[in-house]
Amino acid sequence: MKLSQDLVEYIENVVKTGQSVNIDNVIIEPGAVRAIDEDRTVVMYQNEDVPAMPFGSIGLNRVGILLSRLDLTKDREGYRVDAGTTDDGWARSLTMESADTKVGYLCANPDTIQAPKSINDTIIYQIQLNAEAVNLLQKGFAAMGAETVGVVSDERGLSFELTESVTSDVFVHTFSDHAILLEDDAAASFTHKYPVKTLLALFKQNPDGVFEIGAKGILRINVNDLTIYVLPQV
Repeated sequence: MKLSQDLVEYIENVVKTGQSVNIDNVIIEPGAVRAIDEDRTVVMYQNEDVPAMPFGSIGLNRVGILLSRLDLTKDREGYRVDAGTTDDGWARSLTMESADTKVGYLCANPDTIQAPKSINDTIIYQIQLNAEAVNLLQKGFAAMGAETVGVVSDERGLSFELTESVTSDVFVHTFSDHAILLEDDAAASFTHKYPVKTLLALFKQNPDGVFEIGAKGILRINVNDLTIYVLPQV
């Protein structure tokens, strides 16, 4: 069955966004997109504005291979993508072709892909980013070599903190006066740590956007119209 161009573009956007944070396995099903990276530190969970599909669900792994095979045909005359399905109704394969080129891609069984079916946290803080803060976080990461970044709210305001692992030298950049409290009883002060490479990969895609933090420290950000959650580190 032929897939609409809008659906093909949506699938491509999902896998490209996932690939940016090392997510290699994705489920797209009626009403939801679900995925988690191998290290279980970042989750893609989207349950709004998911387009209808002419099959029940689709499992996508080897996303780099899928993107490279889409690129073989997408800019050529007569480009189209067809899906083959199983008796159970999920997509078994995709075939990308143009007037003179054809290439296949074997999908994964959605039942074999593990990904959260819900996010168990209540969002209580909203934080405005800015391009200068993202740039300084990138430079701080290069200078300090830290694996995690602290997002800290205290008497100084909102800061990024990086600690060098050997010497314990600390880099601090205060980028805002305060977080917006979304719950009246939310504490004004907090500290949560996240994988710095993951945050940079997300922040650089929307450096003037906002991100949010939940009561349990889960960070939520919208990238390419998809919702990404970064789990706090101990």
